[in-house]
Amino acid sequence: MNEDFAKITGFTMDHLVGFLISVGIGFLIGLERQFTKEVNEKEEQFAGIRTYTMVSIFGYLAAFLSAQFGTWLFGIILSGFFVFVIVSYFQIARTPGNRGGTSEIATIITFLLGALVFLKFILFALIIMVFLLILLVFKPTLHGFVKKLNREEVHAIILFVIMSALVIPFLPDDNFGPYDLWNLKEIWKMVILVSGTSLVGYMIAKILGNKGTMLAGLIGGLVSSTSVALTFSRRSKLSKSDAASFFYAMGIISACTIMFPRILFEVYVVNRALAQQLWIPVILVTIAGFGAAFLIYKIKKGKADSESLPLKNPLDLSTAIKFALFFAGIQWLVKFCSERFGDNGTYFAGAISGITDVDAITLSMAKMASGGEHSVLAINTILLAALSNTLVKFIIVMTLGSVQLRKTAFIGFCAIFLTGLAYFCYNILM
Repeated sequence: MNEDFAKITGFTMDHLVGFLISVGIGFLIGLERQFTKEVNEKEEQFAGIRTYTMVSIFGYLAAFLSAQFGTWLFGIILSGFFVFVIVSYFQIARTPGNRGGTSEIATIITFLLGALVFLKFILFALIIMVFLLILLVFKPTLHGFVKKLNREEVHAIILFVIMSALVIPFLPDDNFGPYDLWNLKEIWKMVILVSGTSLVGYMIAKILGNKGTMLAGLIGGLVSSTSVALTFSRRSKLSKSDAASFFYAMGIISACTIMFPRILFEVYVVNRALAQQLWIPVILVTIAGFGAAFLIYKIKKGKADSESLPLKNPLDLSTAIKFALFFAGIQWLVKFCSERFGDNGTYFAGAISGITDVDAITLSMAKMASGGEHSVLAINTILLAALSNTLVKFIIVMTLGSVQLRKTAFIGFCAIFLTGLAYFCYNILM
């Protein structure tokens, strides 16, 4: 049918579909630019919805003609279009307050997206369009985010890029050490995964401002749920207010609960097969934890609060190195206890390591079960470590918190601990 259509019209159905996709891409980008122009009446835009649509079509036609007459034609057209955009930029830049080049760059990208569609890189073109729209739509949010950053946080972002993009390629990919267990490249990948997750949580807090105890607890839990428990427990003692203690308890339980989805995410990155089994206990514990937090919220009849949580930047080189050493130590401890004492030894290692950190034992068990074996052992050990860590936060609350905080948080901790323990026992018996 496609061949018959081509004989009649001179082009194929693929050409027509590609043309319509390029129209859609230009239309969506132009829609955003036109809306921004209407909202910011003082800002003179380079182009609007019609122009961007035509630019995308122009890019598609340029690629089409180049396929007929030679790639040299596309180079000439692209060069001419560059000149046109540059001249237009200098014309608009004469107007006071119009020095930005966002619209002009977006115009060039739109032209190239039209060409990509003709070359049948349709999904790639759509992904680029989505990211371009995100950058354009969230301009005020991004600018506000940058204004909130300090020098230390900028350094943390740069350090993360260096750690992930520049360090890994130069690390050896050979195993060494006791049991031939350690691999520097694999260890550093785990460091990047944990550091990146904490850094994302920290940046979300910077963007949202983490106002409200529950939101502060959720975001703080992505960085460090133990810090949330410690901070809110101390505040409850200082505030001497039963109403405030209810909110602090809600924030602490939220932080302790969000730790479980974070664990599932880390396992999913390292071992998807194991994550497909781990999601059941994680969902059960998450429902129990957030259910308890919601119950606390209902007890206070949904009254709003305005608490915030000061979070420390989670990423620096010394922290990354310490985690690498700790992760390597946990790997050895799990292997040693498993060799000497079997499954019970592995459970002991999980419970001990969970006292200080859940990430290391989680990633270690996910790596150990990557071959499809020991999945039940890995799940049980991860759960045991998480429950051990939860117990530590419970002790912090019971030791440092106010009387009302201890009474209220007890509900949430029981819900989390008993649900996780019940699944652990079920797995053991099965």
